[in-house]
Amino acid sequence: IGLTGKDGGKLIDLCDISIIVPSNNTPRIQEAHITIIHIICDLLDQEIKKNEKFSNILR
Repeated sequence: IGLTGKDGGKLIDLCDISIIVPSNNTPRIQEAHITIIHIICDLLDQEIKKNEKFSNILR
């Protein structure tokens, strides 16, 4: 998974999944990346909690 900005650059060809923030403003791109990472972590948390086997391992 690649997090990029602008047009994705060379990284998009190296990733299975590219998440591109279509902006030229680096601070805005970084803010969006932080939000995206938090969303991904939350989704993973939800999936882990659904699976009792993994949930017990993480306690």
